[in-house]
Amino acid sequence: MNRILILLFILWCQFAGCSNSSDEPQYPEVNPPTPSEGKIYKVGDVLDYTGLEKVWGDDFASGTMVDETSWTYEQGYVRNKENQYYTTHRTENCRIEDGMLVIEGRKEDPLYQDKAQYTSASIITNKKKSWKYGRFEIRAKIPAGKGSWPAFWMKGDSQNTGSSWPNCGEIDVMEYAGKDSNIMIHNAIYGGSDGKAVHSTKKYSYGSSLADDFHVYSLHWDEKQLVFAIDNKVTHTVDLTLIPSAQNPFNQKFSVLLNLALGSDVASTLGGPLDPSILPIKYYVDYVHVYQKK
Repeated sequence: MNRILILLFILWCQFAGCSNSSDEPQYPEVNPPTPSEGKIYKVGDVLDYTGLEKVWGDDFASGTMVDETSWTYEQGYVRNKENQYYTTHRTENCRIEDGMLVIEGRKEDPLYQDKAQYTSASIITNKKKSWKYGRFEIRAKIPAGKGSWPAFWMKGDSQNTGSSWPNCGEIDVMEYAGKDSNIMIHNAIYGGSDGKAVHSTKKYSYGSSLADDFHVYSLHWDEKQLVFAIDNKVTHTVDLTLIPSAQNPFNQKFSVLLNLALGSDVASTLGGPLDPSILPIKYYVDYVHVYQKK
């Protein structure tokens, strides 16, 4: 009898154990989520500097002329049938003053070389400094007035290897049309399948004159987005994943340009016709900084 009871007890334990194990929920193995490659920004967001470090900058802290290990002067009548002649190594048009870069647009009397009535300056980092992806920003005070046309913009390095505009790509981080004192233009340009320029343009209304004070103008650029911002507030975005890969120039290094144009003979350009009475005007740049992922 005892043997039978012991046997029944053993069988009951085995049955109970099996029942308990089968009642336990069975969870499938789940892989941990893959961290996002980067935040997707939308208009109104605040730029995040987490995980970034400054890799280059010019604070214009010393000297009287720009550092030519980083910058090159453009010269002459360069583009858009603009009214100004870009000069080189001329402190009347481009200088470092009180710890800032000053680009000055002037009316000349007597005329400058090539019979130029108006002069200004444009400096570029092309063939000296360029970067792929990152945060690009300046702190600047821009001049107002009809014909004032300051800009902070970028062009792709393929401009140096036979890829002409617009196929080399252009990013207008800040383009200010002085005829509209509270309007800022952000733009990304590339060549379409027909070779014509494709624009992603945003005219951002700031609500007051941007020329009244210094502001920080920024571009956040990664493989997915171009993100434009004023004082770290996102004002425009471009989804790079929508550009066909064969036409996308925004996967190469880009160099930086700073210039002050003075109107144009083409009335439809952003600067519009120049009002000479506004001259001289000055474009102040406190610094240019470039950040990339650590």
